Amino acid sequence: MAKTSKAFKKFASSGKLKDQIANRRSKQQSKRKQDDRKQQRQKQRGNAVESDLEEEAEEEDDDDEDDERESKKVGNSNLGGKSGGVAKTVEELFGKGGLDTEVADDSDLEELNSDDEDEEEEEEEGDDEEEDLLDEEAMKKAMKDLQKNDPEFFKYLKENDEDLLDFGKGQVKVKSSKGKGKGKQDEDEEMASDDDEQEEEEDEDEDEDDMEDEDEEERKKISVNGKMLRGWQEGMLKQHSIRSLRKTLLAFRAAAHMNEDDGDQGSGLDTKYSIDSAQVFNKLVVTALKYTPVVVAHHFPYKTLANGRIKLQQPKTPNQSLNRLILSHFSTLLHLIKSLPSTPSSLSSGSNQDEDAGSLLLVAVNESTKLLPWIMGARKHLRAYLKVLLELWGTASDQVRIASFLSIRKLFVIGDDAVKDLCLRNIYRSLLPPLRNTTPHTLPSINLMKNTASELYQLSPNLSYQHAFGFIRMLAVHLRNVVRSSTTGGGDHQQAFKSVYNWQFIHCIDFWSQVLSGSASLQNLKDNSGLESPLKPLIFPLTQISLGVIRLLPSSRYFPLRFHIINSLLRIMSKTGVYIPLSPFLLEILNSNEFKKSNPKKVTLKPLDFEYIIRSPSTYPKTKIYQENLGEELIFLLGEYHSILSLNISFPELILPIIITLKRNIKKNQAGSPKIVSQLKNLIDKFELTKQFIEKQRRNVNFAPQDRSELDRFLENSKIEDTPLGNYMRLQKKIRDKKRLEIEKSFKEKQGLGNDDDEDSD
Repeated sequence: MAKTSKAFKKFASSGKLKDQIANRRSKQQSKRKQDDRKQQRQKQRGNAVESDLEEEAEEEDDDDEDDERESKKVGNSNLGGKSGGVAKTVEELFGKGGLDTEVADDSDLEELNSDDEDEEEEEEEGDDEEEDLLDEEAMKKAMKDLQKNDPEFFKYLKENDEDLLDFGKGQVKVKSSKGKGKGKQDEDEEMASDDDEQEEEEDEDEDEDDMEDEDEEERKKISVNGKMLRGWQEGMLKQHSIRSLRKTLLAFRAAAHMNEDDGDQGSGLDTKYSIDSAQVFNKLVVTALKYTPVVVAHHFPYKTLANGRIKLQQPKTPNQSLNRLILSHFSTLLHLIKSLPSTPSSLSSGSNQDEDAGSLLLVAVNESTKLLPWIMGARKHLRAYLKVLLELWGTASDQVRIASFLSIRKLFVIGDDAVKDLCLRNIYRSLLPPLRNTTPHTLPSINLMKNTASELYQLSPNLSYQHAFGFIRMLAVHLRNVVRSSTTGGGDHQQAFKSVYNWQFIHCIDFWSQVLSGSASLQNLKDNSGLESPLKPLIFPLTQISLGVIRLLPSSRYFPLRFHIINSLLRIMSKTGVYIPLSPFLLEILNSNEFKKSNPKKVTLKPLDFEYIIRSPSTYPKTKIYQENLGEELIFLLGEYHSILSLNISFPELILPIIITLKRNIKKNQAGSPKIVSQLKNLIDKFELTKQFIEKQRRNVNFAPQDRSELDRFLENSKIEDTPLGNYMRLQKKIRDKKRLEIEKSFKEKQGLGNDDDEDSD
């Protein structure tokens, strides 16, 4: 079944279809009345006349069938030739509305065949001849116009279907050959058959016409040049012209889709512009990105409220098409961002470093943020935009990562609670996959992602609590399943603890320690006039999870993992002032077999950098180099942990068992590494000096231990660096940071040297 043509849909929507049907029915009723009168006259004339009429009707039926076959042959030949056959010819001859005469159905043809030559038809014949002459004159005029407007199609008709050009002459010939009565009948039947052919071929011809129009449009594409672009820029700057903006955005859409296939939906063929120069491409993209917010803000202004939300004002000139234009441009912009490479070095062109793909992507991300005030109502576009930004935030270069996060942050600030929930939930999910692969190459990017994501969670603690609670609970459930499998035993125990002892789980603990320490810090407590953060109650469950992970497998190979978790907990202690008993887990390392052995193996292995590992290689345990690495990290963490408590009024009581334990260990392990023993003795001296410092300060107090408010204000104006232990750790941190910079510098040099070797080999 053929599809309904566009012309018929347009005709039906205009409301004229019902009138046409009513007119047709009224004509059919009048025709039936005439037929009834004719039949009565036939009965009066007798059987002889009736038999003659039947024979004549049969001959007319045979002639009609022959004419119908010929018309179908003509239609099929047009379908096989060039596009725009009979259907287009009829359009050119009779206008866009198609045939004005009625389409004769089967019942009408039967009635026409049964008609007789009577006096009424002879009277109407003169009027029909006049109408034919008028149609012939109109057809000649239409053909002259067709020859002027479309000479190629006129030439095609002349070569393949010359009878259609002689439409009027052909009708006269038919009349003369068939006689008076049959001329009108054959004319109607031929017109009806042409109309049937039009209905059957209209869909295919329209498709062919569309393809021909697209080819013609492609040939007529306008190449964008610098002069044209400057004209658009002047129109947008001086007059804030929407017309110039629309032209710019059409050319921008062609530029964004210029590398796609022509058949793709939404490709550059949708516009009349083409871009033939790389320089024009860059200027056009930058113009569309930078000028669009300026013009739109002029016609559709907005203002920023005190809480950061955006409120759109009434447009100066109401224009419904402007909203559609903004959404269309935003969709094109997202397509461009996804198609551009995420690294600057991908398409660098010599000295034009500012115009390479990486900088263009950076400009696109930065400028896309300026369109957010007019996109906030389109949630579908917001979700697509957030998805693109999170993908860049997780995979692109550092500059693009930062720009993407700033865009996410602005979206979070100006959005409502639903948008904020969407940002918080998806940014944590986007953070998890990169955490699995932690190497010296990827660790800086991972730290950048954790820092930025934690900042987003700290912007709205009330909303962040629900997400943080759910995700921390997931960590607790994961750890509980591992503990249950280890207690029940079975062959899956080894695989079970690996689901916790991995980089992703450790990074998650570290990430939530950043979120909780930043949100519930003492500085935020002062800024909020003593109001505690809603996230502070989550410190306890996170601490329990962290200590549970440490206790899960007390193997010396996983001491680096323990160091990572302790560093995360130390961050919480230093920022929030919450006390966490970590000294037993540190002293446990000192009492392990790694330090009890009198003569560790002396091997030629490189020192381990605990920053990049959570499990030591199998060749390191029970070696001297591993013992020294563990001792240095342990002494630093002991000093860092107790320096955080060095301003506490109870520091002398806290440090006393630590001093006793360290002295006892030094006495038992005289054969240990002299380097470690020396560092431990130096640390004990700092502990004792700090103990004496606090005792001296306590002599001047005049309040009892039960006065908690006075206890909290003890040495509140002092700094950790004022204590002997705090000053010692400040120097140790400087030495440690300097050593870290040297390691990273040498690593980058080796990496660059490796790249040069690869280029030479290429």
